[in-house]
Amino acid sequence: MIQLIFERKEPFHFSFDRDAQIETILKIGRVKQISIDFLYDICHQPDHSSQIYWREVPIVQINCSREQCVFKILCNTQDILFRLIQPVIQHTSLRYIALLADLILPGWVKPLELIMVLNRVGKLFLIPTETALSQFEFAKIRKYWKIQVEKYLRSKNDLRLLDIIAPESFPNNEFRVSI
Repeated sequence: MIQLIFERKEPFHFSFDRDAQIETILKIGRVKQISIDFLYDICHQPDHSSQIYWREVPIVQINCSREQCVFKILCNTQDILFRLIQPVIQHTSLRYIALLADLILPGWVKPLELIMVLNRVGKLFLIPTETALSQFEFAKIRKYWKIQVEKYLRSKNDLRLLDIIAPESFPNNEFRVSI
């Protein structure tokens, strides 16, 4: 899994819309955990967890179990998180990705904890973990998230072009991996 993250030369394939959906969730919610499921065995790390540091700050702990990879967020730095998981979520064997996040919409008094499950074709499922949500609240979350995704897609015309202009926004020498 760590090789997928750090040794990517070219993306496996582009799902620009799904990338935009995940980056939007990372930006609008305080993400606590990211779980990624694959169609077949892809993780070949030791059974114990690995930790990734950015500029000596622990940012994520990774646990792999062959077909699933769990990123526990230790420091919530959104751009770095997306930079790390992007090569993984672009893998052709992705089944789905689940993000556990605290989400606060405009007008809400306090955040709600939700699991957001995005499957390989980009369909989003919302699962509240603490309090039940009404259909109106679900619709409000989906609408807000969709607006943010559309804004993102308008601001980034072509991910490939972006890769050419700025291939390494976070140089690998700023990361340290503890296995």
